[in-house]
Amino acid sequence: MGVLCMDMQGADSKIEAVTGGQSFGGKKLDKQIKESLGKKHPRSEQTRDRRKPQESPQQSKQTEPNKTTKSTAPLADLTQDQREGIVGGIAITVNNDPITIYQIETQEKEHHVSRQQAINALILQRIQAQEIKRLKIDIEDDKIDAEIENIAKHNGMDVQDFMRTLASEGINPTAYKAQLKKQLETRELLRNILLFNVNTNSETKMREYYNAHKSEFSVPSEILTTRYTAQDTQTLTKALENRNLDIPGVSKVEEKINVKSLNPQIAQMFLSTQEHTFTPILNAGGGNFVSFYIKEKIGKEEVSFNQARHFIANKLIEDQQDKILAEYYEKLRVKAKIKFLHQ
Repeated sequence: MGVLCMDMQGADSKIEAVTGGQSFGGKKLDKQIKESLGKKHPRSEQTRDRRKPQESPQQSKQTEPNKTTKSTAPLADLTQDQREGIVGGIAITVNNDPITIYQIETQEKEHHVSRQQAINALILQRIQAQEIKRLKIDIEDDKIDAEIENIAKHNGMDVQDFMRTLASEGINPTAYKAQLKKQLETRELLRNILLFNVNTNSETKMREYYNAHKSEFSVPSEILTTRYTAQDTQTLTKALENRNLDIPGVSKVEEKINVKSLNPQIAQMFLSTQEHTFTPILNAGGGNFVSFYIKEKIGKEEVSFNQARHFIANKLIEDQQDKILAEYYEKLRVKAKIKFLHQ
């Protein structure tokens, strides 16, 4: 059936959801892209820390590491240029890695958090960066390019169009790639931590979960849908937002889908979409994009323990990961040499 031709790159790949979640964005950037840089108009660390041409040698001496800068005026009362000038004012060191006054205030402002929350977040960032370095985690350029291509697909674009859109949104592509590299390294660090600290191999534990959550393993046998197809996401988005209108360029076909015949990831997408709502927009290949309106879920079938094993393992990891990561970082924080010089 047609749905099986969707852009899937093997059993472990993710569904190509063009718009991300249930927001229909067309050419508009996915929210996660902007949030990945922490703000809409990013400035690289290199730019922030760069010495200004007009600074005197005496001013530049203030920016040397491991020296606390004292100012006669509160930081909040200083101009932007003055704040940039004291970027080297070290507030905290974490295993000799500095955190500046300027970085703390920037964290507060950009993320709308208290000073203590900003400090905790920056300490965690330093600890993560140090672990990444210790474990020799390095994401190569080809993996970064592949991730960008994947993000572009999720937004219904090719890479060139995506990078132009980044620039039009005020996001520096070079800074974006650098931040994406950090995110991928952090993701790999978390994966390593969980792999070594989560036990999902206990047959007893998995069966206990299966028996205690039988309702999670009962699925419909068929799903009645209306399949919407178009050659661009903007036209398709318009149709999804105006379901009762006939939009030129959009075809609608009633379709009954047998859940067992689907790729497991596609099946999960259908099962997790509620009745009377649309699935995410998917890349169907051949220049076509599709979304399914879920009209009704029919029948009820029990998923066997063996079929559910992978799901249960992921669920156990999900349930434990917050606790495991919190304990892991707390141990690192206790061991770390953290010096509070000035706040």
